[in-house]
Amino acid sequence: MPRANPQHRHGTAYAGLDFIKAAFCPLEFNAIPLQKHAGWAHLGRDEALANLEVSDPLVYARQFPFTDRSGHRKTGTQVVTAAFGLAPTDFDMFLGFFTYLKRLPEISADGRSFLTLDFIANQVGLPADGQASYQRLRSRIFRFSYVKYTSSAFWNREMKTHDIKNFGFYNLAGMSRLTESRRPIEFHWDPSFLQIVREGTLLSFDYDLYRALAPALRRLYLIANRDGWNQRDSSVFLADDFAIHQIGYDEKPELKKIRLFKLRKVLAAAESLDLIRPFAPWKGYFSELKSGPDAGKLALRWTRGPALRTKGGDHDARRYTDRIENDALYAQVKELRDEHGQPCPPDTYRRLVAKFGREKLQKQIVVLLAQKEFHPGDFKKSELAAFINRCQHDHPEPDWYRDLRRAERVAGFEQVKPSQLSLDMYDTFFRR
Repeated sequence: MPRANPQHRHGTAYAGLDFIKAAFCPLEFNAIPLQKHAGWAHLGRDEALANLEVSDPLVYARQFPFTDRSGHRKTGTQVVTAAFGLAPTDFDMFLGFFTYLKRLPEISADGRSFLTLDFIANQVGLPADGQASYQRLRSRIFRFSYVKYTSSAFWNREMKTHDIKNFGFYNLAGMSRLTESRRPIEFHWDPSFLQIVREGTLLSFDYDLYRALAPALRRLYLIANRDGWNQRDSSVFLADDFAIHQIGYDEKPELKKIRLFKLRKVLAAAESLDLIRPFAPWKGYFSELKSGPDAGKLALRWTRGPALRTKGGDHDARRYTDRIENDALYAQVKELRDEHGQPCPPDTYRRLVAKFGREKLQKQIVVLLAQKEFHPGDFKKSELAAFINRCQHDHPEPDWYRDLRRAERVAGFEQVKPSQLSLDMYDTFFRR
């Protein structure tokens, strides 16, 4: 009887952060917490599942074993930091961003993306149907821009070595302070992160399926996808610990039977979707441990189902940009109106791309959308006509636009210290 590995006991509300680290080091799944963070005392709960409070900075460190080139077993350290906290849906947004970048036929050479809030909401599956939802989405984008990942032994596939790796995911080069702005947000993606997107199969999973799942099943899906990447059968977990620390059910001792009942339901739902199968030697998912310090406790194990991705099986990549609704540039251009008050039709947009190229269109559209927002009375004919004129003559950025961008970059942040609570820093950006 295999012994349950205590190294698979994860902090409840940190399931998303833990998957980030496991995804970037897919060959090593064992992880142990270095220490509990002081902010854990502030964790809140939403029914059965835990939520992170958006407040204190988070520092989430774990260790993992690895084998170096000489065959020696060593211990590496992975750390995820979130200077202004995270909420669970922030992690869902990150998965959506990764999937969007993974699907692009080509990522911009300068590592920049211009994405409107509506386009982002559509891509990541989050609402953008009013001022409150716009504020929450902007808050998530801002908070995640401060998330950093560090590893002392990051696997380098090309060199076959474990290297020190330290990167963020993206920087915000421009974001309007107006809550319902129609202008695009300018993302500068971290080069190390983009290299993973371009070259790696890491974090490859079915995002559309993920979005369709209930929260508890989402967590099981990510864990099963991670734990089954290079092996047929999962690791051995303690069932009750798994229900608490991996799925996020209430840890009160008197709820142990209810947790097991809910866990069985989640496993049954995952099996019905072909994500997992019962572990054949146990003739099911559970078996009582017979020896060791955990003797008498119920263990959990499963076999990978056919719907889980396997190594090299990234079927979503590069598959969807032929549809106009998935074109981030068109999402910006269609905000302009012609002399009849109508948005730019797709056929006109395609002709503009063919004539001027995407780079020139992107350069000019950000100026036109800012003009529409701050100087709407300056259009002589129509917004679309002004856009075409700027593309034809390749006008430089006007002085007022450069001043606006600088003002937006520094507004609200000049007096910020990393130790401040998020809500004290900038109220608009920290609404859950």
